[in-house]
Order: sequence, then C-alpha cells, then structure tokens
Amino acid sequence: MLAAEIAHPPTDSLDAEREQLRRAIYSQVILLGKDVTFDFKDLLSHAGQARVAGRLLWERIRPMRPEVLIGPGFGGAPLLYAVALAALQADGLDLTLLMVRDQRKTYYRKRWVEGAPCPPGARAVIVDDFLGKGTAVQLVDEALRADKRDLHVCGLAALFDCWSPTGSRQLSVSRFPVVSVFRRHDIGLSRDSYDARPPEMKGSAPPFVDQPLWWRFEFNHGVTPPFKSSPAVAENGIFGADDRARIWRFDATTGETVWTRASLQQPYKGIVQQLQVVDRSVVFGCYDGTVTRLDADDGEIIWRWRPDSHVHATPQVDLRHERLFVNTEQYNAGAPIGHLYSLDWKSGRVIWRYEHGYWPPASPHYSEEANAVVATCNDQSLVCVDADTGHLRWKASTTGMVRGKPAVHRGRVFVATEEGQLQSFDIETGACLLTRRHGPGLLHQFLHVADGVVYALDNRWHLTAFDIDTFQIRWMSRLRSPGVWGPLAFGKYLIVLSRNGHLAVFDPTREIKLWEGQIGGTFRQAPAAGYANGIPLLACASNNAGFKVFRIHPYYDSAPS
Repeated sequence: MLAAEIAHPPTDSLDAEREQLRRAIYSQVILLGKDVTFDFKDLLSHAGQARVAGRLLWERIRPMRPEVLIGPGFGGAPLLYAVALAALQADGLDLTLLMVRDQRKTYYRKRWVEGAPCPPGARAVIVDDFLGKGTAVQLVDEALRADKRDLHVCGLAALFDCWSPTGSRQLSVSRFPVVSVFRRHDIGLSRDSYDARPPEMKGSAPPFVDQPLWWRFEFNHGVTPPFKSSPAVAENGIFGADDRARIWRFDATTGETVWTRASLQQPYKGIVQQLQVVDRSVVFGCYDGTVTRLDADDGEIIWRWRPDSHVHATPQVDLRHERLFVNTEQYNAGAPIGHLYSLDWKSGRVIWRYEHGYWPPASPHYSEEANAVVATCNDQSLVCVDADTGHLRWKASTTGMVRGKPAVHRGRVFVATEEGQLQSFDIETGACLLTRRHGPGLLHQFLHVADGVVYALDNRWHLTAFDIDTFQIRWMSRLRSPGVWGPLAFGKYLIVLSRNGHLAVFDPTREIKLWEGQIGGTFRQAPAAGYANGIPLLACASNNAGFKVFRIHPYYDSAPS
C-alpha cells in the first residue's frame, strides 16, 4: 500500500516537538571525549521521545512512498518501530519491517535479515538513528544480497545526519535521496555561521571586522614558548606586551608608538598576561619575577617589586579596597614552591602572602561577594583564602591541572582542567558539586560564566555552553581550530579567536554563531575589544603575524549613545 494524500499534523505542533527533541540531543545523546560522538539509545528508549522521533521522521519519509522499512542493527529498532507506528496512525499504512543484524545469525533460521517476506521489487527505505560515513548502507546491501531479498531501496532516512562528505552527501548524488530530521548544523556543529548559504557560505550578518585599521608587522618574535600576552583596549589607547618583556602603548587610530617600557630583565617567556589597565595604570607580571604598575599615560613606573623568581599569572585588581592579588613562582633550586600575594595598590607593598605547595602559573580570581580569593596550583590543588588576611578557608583537588583562570558565579567556583574535566566547587565549603567531561583538555583556559551558563573551549575545535546547575549542554558550536583562552564578551556578543586565526562571533541569547572569518596569523592568546575615542576596536597580538587592530562593524556596537 502506498501513502495517500491525507491531512497532516499541524506545523506548529511538529515544530514544537522537533525543538524539544533537538534539546534532548544535547542532554541525552552527545558524548564529549576526544571528539564529539553520538549515542541515541538513551533518547529512543523513552517511549514518548521515540514516538516524537517516529512522527517527525515519517514526515520526511512519506514522499518516498515506501512499502518496506529497513533498520540496520538492533540499536535503532525503537526508531524503526516508531516510524512504522507513525505511518500506521497517520496514513493507515501497514509497512513491512526488516531488521538487518550486524552479522548472520549462526543458529535456528540463520538469517542475516529478519522480517516477513516482501514482494520482489518492493520500495524500501533504510531507517537509522545516526548517519555518519554511511557504512550502514554497505551492511544493508550485503545482507539483502546474501539473503536474496530483491528490494528497490529508494532512500535513506536518518534521525540525525552528520552531513559527512562520504556519508549523506556522497549517497545523495550516487545512490538515492537522503532525508533527516536533524543535521549537525541544527546543533551548532558547523564551521560557518548559522545561516550561511552556498556558494560563498556567508550569512546575513555583516563581517565583525574587515581589513586592519593598522598593522604593526613586527611584534612577537619567539616561536617558543607558544603563549604570548593578550592586549588591552583602554584609556583611548591600545596596550600590548611582547615576548621580549616590553609593554607598549599605541595610538588607537594610527598605531604609532606612544611609549614603551621594558621589564627588569628579558626572560625567555617574556610577559604572558591578560593585560590589565585599571585606574589609569597598566599592571602586569613578568617571567623575570616582577610585578609592575605603570602610568598608562606616559609609561613611567609607579612601583615595581620582585616577590619571586617568576610570574606567569595575571594580577586581579580590587580597586575598591586598593589591593591586587597575584600568583608567583619560585624556582627554589628545583624544589618548586609558589605564593599567592595580596599587594597594596598604591605602593605594591605586601599585605599578606599564602604559600602554595608547588608552582602556581594560573591566575587567581577574587570574589567580592565572598571576600575570597581562589587560586589553582600545578599540584592540582584549588585553594580559597580570605581576601583580607590570606588565611586558608579550604583546599580541594582538581581532576587535572588548571593553568588558566577559575571563574566564580553564584557561590560556586568553576575550573576546566587540562584533562578535559569541567568541575564546580562550593565557594563556602570547597565541596566538589559537579564534574563532567567537556572534551579534550585545553591549556591556559580562562573560563567565562554569565547568565547561568559556563562556557568551555576544548583542544579540538568546540565551544560548549553548560548549565551551571546541572552541567548539561545548553548549546555548542564548532570552530575551525581550537579556541584560545576563552570567549571574550563584547556587548551582548561573545568573540572566540581560534589558534589558526579564525574569528567567530556568537549571540548567546539566540545560541547561534552569527559570523565567522579569518584575520590571519597564528594565535595562542585571546584578543581584546573595547572603545577608543568612541570607536569600537578589536586588538589582536599574534605569534607570527604582528599586532593588528580592527574597527568593529557598527552592527555589533551596543555601546550606549
């Protein structure tokens, strides 16, 4: 019996069900490990979700006018039956179902293909929950041929199509139509913007940046170590720190040097910072062991102290209480120790010092609400100390090292470890609340938390947004190479710079990638965005292609007029 023309379910009902199922893919299907993988068994083992999946997929299959549905493997059997039930309920079609085993059964009937006999040449559609490289089609072809099932396979229907070049794209031009309810683009796993269209694969949003406003071809020089310093846009100027331990101020419009200031020495790592410009001052740590505060206008030294042998961490300034916090490292003849310091903002003098058990290259985080400073160390410890006294409140262990920066939000401390674990801790007690895999671990990650969401990058090419209460995936996106440090907030948008010089702009409210483009160069440090003389600017210090400053398109400018 072939499908007849009948009244279909209301579109709004189907759309609502599709969105619910799309959300369920994030929470029940996606597995984050060395890469993103998919397992639909949990989702389809719920009768209600299987029913919805069957209804939605039957809407795609109906135009193929099938008489037989073929299910490769027994993992997708719930979906096969759900589609058949949808066809029966919606159109009165009693379809024949065939289930193809992974290999021939060795006892009883010894079948490879299970199911009732079908008329020769019957129209058949392969039904599967996930379509990757299309290997299931080869299995079906071989099994049908071996069991002498003479069918006209006229299409393939998948609940989720990974849109692989060797999968659906190849099958659709060489064998038969391929339809699906979802593609990877529907859950953000596209390198392009959400509404990109061929042939140029550009979306409707204008480019975030175009050609550089100015470009200093020479800036960083060393190939190693890979991490350099992130710049700053502040005080109507552009500030940068290079790998020869020099701080620069550039004219925001022309790129001309306003002033430059060298650190005490020129260590091999130079300055590796998320450069801070606060209170008309530039404050930074250097790998020569110094912490320095400069006048932002002329580069003159306000104070400079050398508390330990190395400083990799970025200081955090608490201007309200006129203090800053910074992790420092002491070589100590190969017996590593380190310290968390509180320094007076005006003089740089020590207020208190907490001793770590190992080197602490990570940047500390100050929570004004808890009046506490949290910091990580290379012995995988996470400590919380009183911001006024430096007394230890609690000490916990992380699952892997954290050499970026923790985040604090709603009474919780968040870390992303180099083993790819996302963890949260109670800021009052230090109790570990949640732990989950977020992907292959990324070095030097500065977590970004906002509006109940924690954003993590992995060392593959993903940005993933997790609910802070459950660590379930809210949404995710694919980049063109691993992102650096963390998302940068600019107005209502998030900006992620990738290692190979690609820039992506996200609207977190709509959970979409608005724009993606290339700015050139290799990067292991984040960009900076801000305003100089009322003009929105993006500053990027590359490893191998100089220092570039771009004017941000007015479309993305959300500054108050």
